[in-house]
Amino acid sequence: MIEINSGGEKVTFTYGKKDFLMNYFSQILEEDLSAALKDFDKRTGFVQGENNQHLLTEDEKYTSRVSRIQSALSTTSEQLLHIRLYINRYPFRKHYLSEGISQLEYIQYHMEALYHKVHTIHEIMLLMINEVYGLNLPEIKCRWNAITKKLASTEKPLKIVHRYFKTFENLIGLRHLNSHRGYYEDEEKDKINLYYGVFFYKEEAKGLKMDQDLKKMFPPALTRYKLIEFKKQKVELIDLIIKENDKQLHSFLESLLPIYEDRLEQILGQQKKSVWRQLFSQATLKTATNTET
Repeated sequence: MIEINSGGEKVTFTYGKKDFLMNYFSQILEEDLSAALKDFDKRTGFVQGENNQHLLTEDEKYTSRVSRIQSALSTTSEQLLHIRLYINRYPFRKHYLSEGISQLEYIQYHMEALYHKVHTIHEIMLLMINEVYGLNLPEIKCRWNAITKKLASTEKPLKIVHRYFKTFENLIGLRHLNSHRGYYEDEEKDKINLYYGVFFYKEEAKGLKMDQDLKKMFPPALTRYKLIEFKKQKVELIDLIIKENDKQLHSFLESLLPIYEDRLEQILGQQKKSVWRQLFSQATLKTATNTET
């Protein structure tokens, strides 16, 4: 939650599903974008249905590019919530089993998607640094080594990107193995599949007659219990990933504000003024005063 004072009134912003967007950089960016788009269709030379990008000023083009990348960051992060929802439910059980998709395989599919999304978020963070700093690297070359040739790795945004990578290094490594080797390892999944009869119940759903003695070895109630516990573990893991992702993205975006403001000042030749910038200045001054006292 962010609390600020404006004109003697306390204004409170409560975090929602995208907590990491509740920072001054994102608020100022949104404010700048809204100002750029206001009455845009009334600008001289505007043609409905065509690309009117050339009508934007240089600072507006910069804001638009940065905003587009933040939107990609937000959308991809939101998909982590979607993955949690998918894994938490296994709809159309009979249909999926008849098509050879057990709950274990259903969960695996979405866990693989999770690995990819975490890796994608890390990649988008590098794209954001490239754009905010104006490094002018082609998107395909926005990699750590290329960026650190142009920018000191001690820059705060880069330190946060590195921390993000180290936090999720295992998941990113699993993503690489999955993408380039078709490899997926989950010992618990394999154990439940074989030792608790999931494989046999899947084959039964596909039409294979299951021996009654074999069924007694794998009581359905025990199989369901193991699947519920397995699903629960994955959901708890995803909850931790979402929480850490939001925390690190919040720090990352907030760290970009000074660079964003400097770049705008270079383009405009002066500092940009707005409501959120005024609120940020007040909050900064208040923090500095509290620190001194």
